[in-house]
Amino acid sequence: MTDTTAILKSFALGSAVGVALQVSAAANVHFSDRALTVLACGAVGLVIGAVTEWLTSLLPIRIARTAVYFLINNLIAVVVSAVVTAVLVASASANVLDRSGLMSVLLVIAIICVANLGDFLLYRRAQRRLHAVQATLAVATAGDPEQNGGLPGG
Repeated sequence: MTDTTAILKSFALGSAVGVALQVSAAANVHFSDRALTVLACGAVGLVIGAVTEWLTSLLPIRIARTAVYFLINNLIAVVVSAVVTAVLVASASANVLDRSGLMSVLLVIAIICVANLGDFLLYRRAQRRLHAVQATLAVATAGDPEQNGGLPGG
């Protein structure tokens, strides 16, 4: 089963990539064209997110540790995003290996890596808070005789 939240985050990330690419491009383009480009980048991000989540779901369960999952997911996202960006740059009749094409691909890779690192850090923060709440609840229920069958101390 794929994570639809991650796929929707990919749309937002794709839109952010579109904005970053629009800011980095010094072209004189109408606002409506720029907005369509950002939405198209969001749609491409949606597709990349779906492919990434699908490929991640094919991984064996034995590697289901958090850090390994985030690392593999990031690698899949970077590779898929780099390939899609290179294809889109090449289809726009630009050379992928020239400075602007290469900078576009590198910008996308950097944004994807930073976003995945941020996602991992937020996950770790949520886990630490969860463990703190669980510890607080364990201490609170240890001192409550009703929770321990009416006997003090368990």
